[in-house]
This record gives sequence, C-alpha cells and structure tokens, in this order.
Amino acid sequence: MDYYFRIDHIEKIGDRFIVRSGDDIYVAVPTNEKESDVQQLYYMAMYMRAQGDETIATLLPTKTGRLIGMLQGEQVSVWKIENRMQMGDIAQQLALFHRRGRTYPYAVSSRSRFGQWGELWGQRIDQLEQFWQLQVESPKKNDVDKRFIETFPYYLGFTENAIQYVVDTQLDEVPMRSDMPTICHEQFSQQTWETGKIPTDWVFDHASRDVAEWIRKQWLTARSDETIVRFLQTYEHSQSLSRFAWRMIYARLLFPLHYFQAIENYYGSEGDMRQSYAQQLRQVFDGMETYEQKLRHFHDMTTVSIPRLDWL
Repeated sequence: MDYYFRIDHIEKIGDRFIVRSGDDIYVAVPTNEKESDVQQLYYMAMYMRAQGDETIATLLPTKTGRLIGMLQGEQVSVWKIENRMQMGDIAQQLALFHRRGRTYPYAVSSRSRFGQWGELWGQRIDQLEQFWQLQVESPKKNDVDKRFIETFPYYLGFTENAIQYVVDTQLDEVPMRSDMPTICHEQFSQQTWETGKIPTDWVFDHASRDVAEWIRKQWLTARSDETIVRFLQTYEHSQSLSRFAWRMIYARLLFPLHYFQAIENYYGSEGDMRQSYAQQLRQVFDGMETYEQKLRHFHDMTTVSIPRLDWL
C-alpha cells in the first residue's frame, strides 16, 4: 500500500472510502487531478486551518511524499479528519467559512469558477442538446428516453434564462466587498460536512453558490420554506447578502443543475445502477411544476428586491 497507516476498517460511502486506523479516521477520495491541483487544495486547507477552523481535514502524503496514491485499486488523495465536526447552526458556520475563505491570498487556477457560470452552463447545455438530438433520432426509445425528449426543451429554456440573468446581474449591479470570491463547495448541502470538511469538495467562487445549492437541496427534498427562511436569516446575521448576491442565488436556482445531473447519471450508468438513477430521474420529471412554483415564490424570501421573470 502507498500509505503508512494500517486499515482496521474500510467502507465506501458514495465515491469515497472511509478508513479507520486505530482512533484515526481518513477519507480517501478518488481523483483524476494532477498533483499540482491537489497541492492547491492542500494550501487552501492549511490556510483555513490557520484561520482557526481545525475541523478541516489535512492532506496525508504517500510513503514517497506524493500527494496522490493508490488505495483499493483507485488513484486517491487521502485526508485525515483531525477534529470531528460539532454540528451547530450550519448557516452560521457557512457564513464564517465564507468570511475566512474570502481572505485567501493566493491564486487558484484549476478550482476557480468565479465569473464563469454563464460560460460553463452554456457548454453543458450544448453537450446535452447534442445528446438529446441523438435520442430524438434513435429508433429505440423507452419511457425515460421519451420523457427526456419531451422535457429537454423546457429545461433548455430555463438554462437560457439563467445565463441571461447572470449576464444582466453582472452588467446591472455593483459588487460589494462581500461579493469577492471565496472558498466554496462544488455542491453544498446539509450532508456536505457530515464526515468533516474535505477540501476535495471545494471550488473558488462566489458565496451565493453554496447558499443556492443548499436551497436547491431543500426544495428537492420538500423541506418547508420556514427552514430556508431561517437559514437565510441566520446566514445574513453573520454575513449580509448584497443585491448582487441575491440575484446570483436566484440565477443559480434557475439553472436546472439537478436535471442535468439526473440525466447524466442515468445515461452514464448500466444495470442496477441505471435502474436506481431512472427512479431519481422520474422524481425530477414529476417535480417539474413544484420546482417552478418554488422559483416563482423565491422573491418572498429575499431581503432586497430583485428582478422577476415575466413568464414565470
């Protein structure tokens, strides 16, 4: 094995391995990244720990000092959980996390998403549109294929609106100091920190990314609006959200990320996994109207007035 620790117990949760070695806990995350990219995460982790957050996992090098090694036949980066999370108010913790991450002084290249939403969403919709066209032309179609073909134009419209909303926000609004890029998460939810704060989950972006993705998850799991309002109030008590930030939250919620992921998971899998993803995809299809209704009433939650979409 590439690492010095012994494995007393190992289990796979999602795409990552949780390893227990005596009293120590390690999280091994499969990766295709370069060493230099993982090194950036290492620097970010050390900086955030130096700011006072000792619940952030630390990178464990291999026996030869590399940042990427092999475990269970997979290429991984391994992170040691130094201190277990005390799950208090997640909104307050997230606001503090963003405030600390906003002072990160070094360049971030591979993990930076700041100012790129419109471009990245455009690329994603172009790819899916090409795949959709293939499905339209395919002579064999099952029930999921047919519903994908039917629903794609609807979600294409949402994506185009999301991209335009981002563009308009960047043209219309003057960003505040709180709108500077910070350390965020690829897709933040209530569960993100359950095994600790793992830097492989991180990107460098606008704080609205995490707030919006947390809200999206609440909407998709039918949590009450009161829960979301309370989260937003607590977050704003620690870190105010500018008009620019509120508009970016709304733009991100307009972008149907959950639809894209469900489609990509379904068509990218086989056998039993595909059947499992098919069920998730049907839930997305069936929840279209509910999600649209949530978007329509989002403005009731904002503490500033932001533009509405006439057709929604």
